[in-house]
Amino acid sequence: MHEAPVTLITGTRKGLGKFLVEHYVARGHQVVGCSRSDIDWELPGYRHFVADVIDEATAKTIFSHRRGDYGRLDNLINNAGIDSMNHTMLTPLATVEQILDINVVGSFQFGELSRLP
Repeated sequence: MHEAPVTLITGTRKGLGKFLVEHYVARGHQVVGCSRSDIDWELPGYRHFVADVIDEATAKTIFSHRRGDYGRLDNLINNAGIDSMNHTMLTPLATVEQILDINVVGSFQFGELSRLP
């Protein structure tokens, strides 16, 4: 098992998620992350999974690997999220449902799985 803190971050392919990975790895954390697409970069101390946060089976696989590889989880950062640039009245219901799935249900699911040993 690792002595370093273990941090799991969702939405790590680019932007804020990638910055968070770099930040925590630089501070000695072992970081596990995921995004819907593969990454085009590597960083020692970081393990990436291609996963959609609303896919329960894939989320369980990530947490299973986390338990097997690290034995614990010290931090969870639910960074994955989407938005719509439309005015609320012009946003299609399917878009609203997708936003809620990823931003709310995905975060809830990862939070729920993070409390398991």
